[in-house]
Amino acid sequence: MTRITGSPPAAANLPHLFEGDMTDGWGRGMRAITHTLLATTTLPPGPVLEVGCGGGQFLAELRARFVGRTVYGVDLHPLALAHAQRRVAGAPLAQATLDALPCPADCFALVVALDVFDQQGVDLAAALAAARRVLLPGGLLLLRVSAYPWLYGAHDIAFQTGRRYARRELAAALAGAGLTVERITHANAGLAAPVIVQRLAQRWGLLPWMPGLYGSGGLNDVAALVLQWEARRLRHGDLPLGLSLYALARKPLSTRARER
Repeated sequence: MTRITGSPPAAANLPHLFEGDMTDGWGRGMRAITHTLLATTTLPPGPVLEVGCGGGQFLAELRARFVGRTVYGVDLHPLALAHAQRRVAGAPLAQATLDALPCPADCFALVVALDVFDQQGVDLAAALAAARRVLLPGGLLLLRVSAYPWLYGAHDIAFQTGRRYARRELAAALAGAGLTVERITHANAGLAAPVIVQRLAQRWGLLPWMPGLYGSGGLNDVAALVLQWEARRLRHGDLPLGLSLYALARKPLSTRARER
């Protein structure tokens, strides 16, 4: 949530944006939610991959969470990878697009993709097929995308979101990619009502696009508290609404593996 202009950030600004990931309330809260969802799953032995790892903040948390597993990162932007390498020293990183991951098939126990499969220029079907290919049989994909197609507007353009997804649409795409959906839940629900009102008002010309809002310390603190409460709530069940969608989907075991 640190990208606050209507156009992609200049390369010189990327290090500043990556540093902001550490203190940004939305980012901290959503990472707490992601950890809660990971805690509800089981994984086969094997390494972990984050696609679209950015500056490496969550990559570092994945490495701390999965001690004993190698954690890899890929990103399209070389400056992101340089920053991630400084933050997560020694992490194996690669530059790649989502639909052409430079990894062998049947390799990873977990693939994490947070706010990348919904970005501009991404073919969801191709990205899901690539993720399925590199997952081990029984391996898990955890992804997050923006929810509610009818909400698309100035915020999404500023953050380079290509499209937003309905829950049923995302479930169908995962099934179509040959992945077994284990859980789909909304998140970022606590502030959904006022945010929806604001974004619709912007679309209708009743309110200007206000990039400075995202730098508000008070708003960041509120977002962190609300999202951390959601993280605790998600231990006990899914949320029926929210501005984001999380999905957990597993690559089926092979016939041979099932017969053992």
